[in-house]
Amino acid sequence: MKQTKLASLAESAINVLVGFVISLAAQVYFLPLLGVTVSIGQNVAFALIMTAISICRSYLLRRLFEALNIRRPLSPFMQAVIAERFRQIEREGWSTEHDDGYDRGTLGRAGAAFILHAGTESPAVPHEWPWTREWWKPAGYRRDLVRGVALAIAEGERFDRNRNPTGVPARLRRPLAAQEQRQ
Repeated sequence: MKQTKLASLAESAINVLVGFVISLAAQVYFLPLLGVTVSIGQNVAFALIMTAISICRSYLLRRLFEALNIRRPLSPFMQAVIAERFRQIEREGWSTEHDDGYDRGTLGRAGAAFILHAGTESPAVPHEWPWTREWWKPAGYRRDLVRGVALAIAEGERFDRNRNPTGVPARLRRPLAAQEQRQ
């Protein structure tokens, strides 16, 4: 989910403040152990210098990584999809355990229905839709695309969690594992 500018500023300020305090505390503790005697004013000045260097280093490395495409920012659409996936889990309560209860492809078919019929004004439920009519709630072209991709991610996550070389479906494996733990 995208962080607000104010939250980013607060996070950065807290990060810098914590770095400054750690630097100052380390100097006050370790310099005397090394036989270096400096005043508290000198310690504060040196901690400020090191904090400024740290900020510059962090900024320059971030710019370098972005220039080299090492760290790629997410597009607004990708951020919306990620936020939607978290919304499905946190607000709707569709937990990983809930998703694991579906047969292979169910969540993917639901995602495909949203994508294929994005922005459709028709009240008809698409034939790809795996659930009952009351769960089909189109909400506009972009919103439908976002929900469809988030459901496809849920399908991929479900698949990854349930990959199994034995071929036994997860819904059959999980109860056995729970019974074994109780014994």
